[in-house]
Amino acid sequence: RRTRPAPPHRDARQRTRRRELMNPRAYVPAYLEHRYALAHPELTNAARELVHEQIERDPDRYATDDGARALVSYMRVQEELLDGLLRMEDLPDGDFERDRSALFERARAQLAAIMRTDPHCVDARLVAIQLAEVPLDACLGDMLQLERETRERLVMSRPGFDPDIEGLWRESALAASEDAGELTARDPEVIGWLHTVEALAQGCIFTARYRAAASYARTVMRAHGYPNLAVGTLFLALARLEDEDGFFAAARDAGEGAEDLPWFLLGRTILLYKLGQRRSARRALRDFAARCDGGAFFLINPTYHDPYLPVRPAALEAWDLSHQAVWEADGIIADTPDFAAWAEGVEGIRERAEEFALRHGF
Repeated sequence: RRTRPAPPHRDARQRTRRRELMNPRAYVPAYLEHRYALAHPELTNAARELVHEQIERDPDRYATDDGARALVSYMRVQEELLDGLLRMEDLPDGDFERDRSALFERARAQLAAIMRTDPHCVDARLVAIQLAEVPLDACLGDMLQLERETRERLVMSRPGFDPDIEGLWRESALAASEDAGELTARDPEVIGWLHTVEALAQGCIFTARYRAAASYARTVMRAHGYPNLAVGTLFLALARLEDEDGFFAAARDAGEGAEDLPWFLLGRTILLYKLGQRRSARRALRDFAARCDGGAFFLINPTYHDPYLPVRPAALEAWDLSHQAVWEADGIIADTPDFAAWAEGVEGIRERAEEFALRHGF
């Protein structure tokens, strides 16, 4: 159900920022470029740069088999899907529902065609699962099967791939001049598997499977060369489990910057509230509201978020991360007695929310 006022218009130029996360506009050209370089070892550095530019402009020219063609097609379908959702943000609710249904139906047909071309195009299968009109538990079951099949295939077909170790690749698999991150960043099937694991982590948060969510999030966090904020899912899961030691240990392990994330700041607030440490919880809430643009607004105004297709998108605005954190925590907040009313009553929170709404046109 769409339960939000329309946000201000986003500049279309900001769509290019989606490349910050591991999406097809990043990994498909890298895959095509690597394949071409392997087939043409005589390339000079200048020639490699030219190939790089040509692939960015015309990837179809370098997609020479069914697997590569499926990836290029998926790259376009996923981009059309996300751009379509972005363009309809300002529509009235009736038009929004109609246009979104048409967009999803068209995407499902396109994804089905891609899977006929290459059944191992993991991201296409994952997004098709997410767009299926089935209950969330059934969706999670289909994602579990996809994750299991893909992991088994990767272990069998990628020498040195190990999903249980840091970096995901054993030293024996690495050439002298490369690292684990490079292997992951140019392998669409590994990236599709990581997307599936990350989607499972988020789905488990939404369905109150908090220990499973934490486990899947930690798997994603082991990957190198795969930008992600899976630590946010981990923070929310540990906060809901009231695992105080685990929560702050996760922040230390995640390294610099983790304690500035909205997921940490909101999770800390929820954790302290659930533990009955109300004075500390009030300080944590004020810190969240002060440091996370829009945090107070989204917390006391439950606000629709476009679906993750396939995983948490890159931020287009500073407040997008705050919105994501609160949206992902919605079930936890609803399941924590009186938390929302308590938060709204803390001094300064409603004023911050109203100031944000006025400043951004909500």
